[in-house]
Parts: sequence; C-alpha cells; structure tokens
Amino acid sequence: MTGEAADPTAGDAWIQHEIRRTAFEHAFGGPIDTDGRAALALRFDHGLANFARHVLPLTIERGLTVSQAHNPRNWDLRENEGVTPEEMDDWIRAGHVEVWNHSASHRGISTPEDVHEEIVASLAEIEEQLPAAAGKVWGFNPPGVPGEDYAGFGKGTHPSDWVTLPGRTILAHHAVASGHVSGTTQRVLDGRVRDGLAHVTLDARGVGEITKRIDAVVRKRRGLQLMLHPSRLGMEGKLTVEALTMILDRIVELRDRGDLVTLSPYQLHLADAGGVARDRAAN
Repeated sequence: MTGEAADPTAGDAWIQHEIRRTAFEHAFGGPIDTDGRAALALRFDHGLANFARHVLPLTIERGLTVSQAHNPRNWDLRENEGVTPEEMDDWIRAGHVEVWNHSASHRGISTPEDVHEEIVASLAEIEEQLPAAAGKVWGFNPPGVPGEDYAGFGKGTHPSDWVTLPGRTILAHHAVASGHVSGTTQRVLDGRVRDGLAHVTLDARGVGEITKRIDAVVRKRRGLQLMLHPSRLGMEGKLTVEALTMILDRIVELRDRGDLVTLSPYQLHLADAGGVARDRAAN
C-alpha cells in the first residue's frame, strides 16, 4: 500500500473524483430527462435475508430497480443468512439491483490501514464476489457506526468531513458519495451530480408520513431517496412488510399516473426535471 493510495491529498482526491464522475456520467449517457416530473429511488442497506425474502419480490413485480449498500466481508452475519454471492450476482445481472460500496465490514475505523481496508480494498472484494458489478460500483454510502469513530469522518454532513482521510479516500475512489448534508432530502433535479445528498430512512416511519414526503416532492418536482434496513422489517416499532407494500403501491400509482418517475439511486443523481437533457438532444 503506497502513501499516495493510503493518503491522497485534497487536490489528488478531487482530481480522481472528477475523472471518475466523468466516466459515471458518460456510462449513463448524461442527464436523465424526467419530463418535468419528480423522481424517486429506493436504497436498501444489507440485510440480504429479508431483502431476498420480502423486498426483492415486491420491487421486481413493480418494475423497480433498487440499490444494495453492500459490505463484502459480512456474509456470515445472521441478517444475510441463506443468501450467496452467486444469488446476489444474478440480481445484478438481471438488472434488478445495483451495488454501492458501504465499506468492507461496517465497523469503526481509526488508522490509515483501516481506511484503506474499509473504503478501498472493499471495492476489489465487491467486484471479485459480484462479477456483474465489476466496473459499475460508482458510489459510496458511508456506514452508520453509532458509538464508534470513523477516523474523524462524521456522517458526511459538514464540509469538514470530506477533508478527513476517510473523506478524501471516499472521493478519490468513487464517482459519487452519499451523506447527510442538511436540506438535501428533497433533491434538486437539474442533471448535476452532487455528493453528500441525504435520504429518508423508512425503518421507523409510518406510511402516512412517507406518503406526505412523496407527495411533497411530486408537487415541487424534486427528487427523493428512500432507504430501508431490511433486517429491521417487522421488528417492534418498525416498518412491516404490509406497510412497505403500501408505500411501494403508492409510488407505482403515482408513476403510472404520470406524476413521478422511478429511477435507481445512481440514475437519481443524474435526474433532470428542467429540460437540460432535452435541450442538449435538440442541439
């Protein structure tokens, strides 16, 4: 492991990030036209057992491509029991699931070696385990590690997070990174790729609250990413499979009515509700 790989300067990280972003934008063909409509994407964080049993059949039936925030060293956890890399690779190959790097093992980190293992080495491990994702793991979803430090990186909320060693390393090795920047749950849809955008976690929210949030972005022609930990489905005080089904049915109702487009999380970063994509095509 070279010093450059382990500890990119802010300038090096940003240059690498911009080049990866260029490749990402070209891979998806630039801005994605929503024809003036709002856009919604669904992200699921690990919990592959419940994801395979409860979530994936619902999303496939409704024609929704979703993401998995993946930890390649956590296959032996109970929440992933029964799902194999080969099975997950099939989901990706079929176009049902896209993959984001969520760190190697979802643990706290403190040293430069930890940073490299959890943020950089995990990319190669994901591609080795999931060949269908090779060259397509564009993004990093920072893991939540309550009570543990992430080598100075918070939740991607503040600019200072992104100049820490983990922040610079995330940017250097990915085209896009999520976070928790205040005021970004309702995303601007202008085709411009942004880092640090926040999501809405479904785990302990009711159907009524989520429906209101969806309706709000429809009115404003904004973007929304909903995230769920499948392992928490049906736990006391958490979202049930029936409630998730109701939310998905509402999304599909709005999509079929022409009020909303459904995209994958990668596509949502390129969504354009203002006609930039149409203007470029016309010229």
